[in-house]
Amino acid sequence: MLLAERHQFILDQLNLQGRITSVSLAQTLDVSEDTIRRDLNKLAELKLLRRVHGGALALQDNTPDYIERLDKPDTSKIRYIEPALAMLVPGQTIVIDSGETCRYLAQHLPKNMPLTVVTGCPLIAKELAYHSLVDVIVLDGPMFKPAMRVVGMTAIEMVKRIRFDIVFMGICSFHIHHGFSASYVEEAEILSATIRQSDHTVIMGPSHKLDKVATYQIVTANEIDTIITDEEINPSLKKQIESLEIALTLV
Repeated sequence: MLLAERHQFILDQLNLQGRITSVSLAQTLDVSEDTIRRDLNKLAELKLLRRVHGGALALQDNTPDYIERLDKPDTSKIRYIEPALAMLVPGQTIVIDSGETCRYLAQHLPKNMPLTVVTGCPLIAKELAYHSLVDVIVLDGPMFKPAMRVVGMTAIEMVKRIRFDIVFMGICSFHIHHGFSASYVEEAEILSATIRQSDHTVIMGPSHKLDKVATYQIVTANEIDTIITDEEINPSLKKQIESLEIALTLV
């Protein structure tokens, strides 16, 4: 097997499994562990994987915290909200989470549609303050500034008393084998509780956040119902997502 073919095989296995070991790769490819270690080190230098003792992990998402991106809005994310808006029905109780894509969703809620919106993000609540037909429930608890969201047990207990028709969240990191994950445990705890109270969970955002793993799992992949992303999604990943019967909408 040529070097380039070996590197591609390693990356393909990493995308499938999320984690690989030098021992298993050496056995599969019938090469020495030293050869595999050199391969992994090279791929790590190219920022194609994350090197750890004994093997490698899929890249973790390194998107800057939301608070750091507030003064640099990415209007291209507006495209993800149209399919989300099409899912709304008058009278629903929905969650609009923190994040830029979710904020665009709040800004574009139909003015003639009565809804109850639950949010832990003050920016979302502010956007809906002048929407006359939307009842807003703001979760209580300490503010986690990096994500501009409320976290903690008070918010989680509040969430557990409400049933949601749909939860809308931005894509933190999503991997077929390692699920929907976040960089901070505080985020993962409140997002996990929220999803488990929902009849339908939608995550929205760019495809480069797919096939990524963050430190703290929120839920497993098959607990996500719908993914709204762009057409640049890897075809192999697209098939894997669809095999889990997750609805995939490309925009």
